[in-house]
Amino acid sequence: MSFDFDKFVNGPSMQLFGVACKYRPKHGKPFALHGDFHESYMDINLVNAGADISAAKTVVFVRLAEFPVGYQKPKAGDYISVGDLDFQILNIEPHIPGSIKLVLHDAS
Repeated sequence: MSFDFDKFVNGPSMQLFGVACKYRPKHGKPFALHGDFHESYMDINLVNAGADISAAKTVVFVRLAEFPVGYQKPKAGDYISVGDLDFQILNIEPHIPGSIKLVLHDAS
């Protein structure tokens, strides 16, 4: 029996920390989902003896389970709204099982 990480970790976490978002693909219909939004997110790389910290960036973490059935995958160039803020997706990065990190650029 395998552990369903998305069901037991991502889902409850998104219920606590997620905010309503609207995903707008370049081609296709917009849809609602939840995201864990961070305006000044910093990656920390602990591979070196020192801690390499990159520049702060705007990101939103989303669950893949919230994407519509049949939707292929998020793409750079798509758009997402978080509240009244509009962003273009610059990059899609892996995150924990069942979720991805969308790196964003202000599109207002």
